[in-house]
Amino acid sequence: MRGIATIDRQPGSNTIAIWVTSASEGQPRHVNAVVIDTATDTDAVENVRSLTRCCSVLVTKGTDLDGLPIQGAPLDESDIAGLVTETETQQEVIAAAVAEHKRRTRSSSLKAPSFPTTPNPADHVPVEDTASGRAFAAANYLAAAWTAWLQTDEERRRRTTRPQTGETPWIMPEHMNSPQLARFPESFAARVHEQPLV
Repeated sequence: MRGIATIDRQPGSNTIAIWVTSASEGQPRHVNAVVIDTATDTDAVENVRSLTRCCSVLVTKGTDLDGLPIQGAPLDESDIAGLVTETETQQEVIAAAVAEHKRRTRSSSLKAPSFPTTPNPADHVPVEDTASGRAFAAANYLAAAWTAWLQTDEERRRRTTRPQTGETPWIMPEHMNSPQLARFPESFAARVHEQPLV
């Protein structure tokens, strides 16, 4: 998957705004942003297809995808809220595993996990009520939530193998001991539908 394309197109509007957010090296970043005017751009539908190919799609509130080449159910802002909730749950589970390991081993040097601040949707409201403003705000909320997840899962991942000995599992229980960073939590990942290449 190339990333997540945030789309805003309100009913009756000729304007489509698309922000593409991708995570490389564990850090989500906006990698492309385009505003398409369907009244003047004869290739509008093909441009939407090109921008969303190999991406999942996130829609802003009120967005109408009728006539656009989007397959499957898109994500919406409630899915981002779900990502935030899953991240908070993961933080609690990681903290509990660390506390249990500390209790069991009586370790006094074990560092507590350092979790990011929980993204607040109120911090990601559109500055202007335009297609690009709405898409940008939603894409920023997505990037903040995705960053929080990746930073949280990094706290889990770095506690899977004892650095000095390579012993694994170490602090994390067996079911949380994957040495790989999870791109998304399971429930959110199940909602992510990648658009086809062509």
